Amino acid sequence: MKLDNKPRAGKIRLLYMLIPFLIVLSAALIYLLTDSKEFKWAIFAGIALLLFFGLMSVFQLYYIIFYAGPDKVQLRFKSMSPFPTQNSSIQIKSEQFHDYKISSSLFGIKKAIVLFLNSPGGVAAYPKISISALSDSEIEQIKDALDLIKDLNKKKS
Repeated sequence: MKLDNKPRAGKIRLLYMLIPFLIVLSAALIYLLTDSKEFKWAIFAGIALLLFFGLMSVFQLYYIIFYAGPDKVQLRFKSMSPFPTQNSSIQIKSEQFHDYKISSSLFGIKKAIVLFLNSPGGVAAYPKISISALSDSEIEQIKDALDLIKDLNKKKS
């Protein structure tokens, strides 16, 4: 099973770029087109930008490509922030996959997944990855695929 949230990620990325542009544009137009030449609009725009970027950094939205098959479980992700970020990937052989945990915070708005694998030293966990940019149906598809692999691994052992 392969899942890609590219259409939804594109819309979110557009908002990431459009909202700061509109904030700066509106502050500039207010400053240029009114008789008020005070810098209160620039300060207001700066505060609005700080709040917007702070809110977006809390959600940590990612563009995600998820693959679950008989050979491996792979989760590739890249931050949708407007600042340059690196691509990251988690790849686990299906035989080594142990479990997963999906957690919610901020009243269920922010969701994250943690993947667990069997290692020689015991069960190891990968860091949390935000899946807030995924729709509920996409999250259910991921759950179903991971539950299937987990059940197959239990039957083998």
